[in-house]
Amino acid sequence: MTTSPQQLTELARLAPPADSFDWEQVEQRLGAPVPQDYRTLLDAGGGGLWLDHVRLFVPAPGPGLKHVDLERSGLESEQLQDLFEDEVVEPPDDLDPGSRLLPWASTGTGVTLYWQVPPEVAADSYPIRVSDRNGDLWERFDLLTTDLLLGIVQGEVQSELLNEWWTGHDTLFKTYAR
Repeated sequence: MTTSPQQLTELARLAPPADSFDWEQVEQRLGAPVPQDYRTLLDAGGGGLWLDHVRLFVPAPGPGLKHVDLERSGLESEQLQDLFEDEVVEPPDDLDPGSRLLPWASTGTGVTLYWQVPPEVAADSYPIRVSDRNGDLWERFDLLTTDLLLGIVQGEVQSELLNEWWTGHDTLFKTYAR
């Protein structure tokens, strides 16, 4: 059976980036493992924009791309936690106590995709949380990261926040200029 990273690699005809990622350093900075399927996808094609809307976060994305720097996700997670504690934004109703939300992708419309990382960081895949710009609406997907991305690409994901009209684009994937 073909895995979702393999399917995405084939569909988008991904080419490996010139430089490999230092996943050990990334995970140390995040304080959590990066799911293996996501690592496999980025190792196959690097960071980029899927369907002209879904921006994958990538380690060391290069100048002008700080907004998609995976290693900054830990800082963004802390800032989101502060907003929860200050009651500026409500966390998802069923967020497990002690879990952190680490962003791994975003859209130009303010939708953010997060990994829900439990306090005991042993898992290699996490539930995925998706929020709107204001954090008023939260969705949960119990899928591998690349299974969700493949579902978006194929128009099979049912969501109020992830638009199915994205699938109508001619360009499946554009790599970030380095």
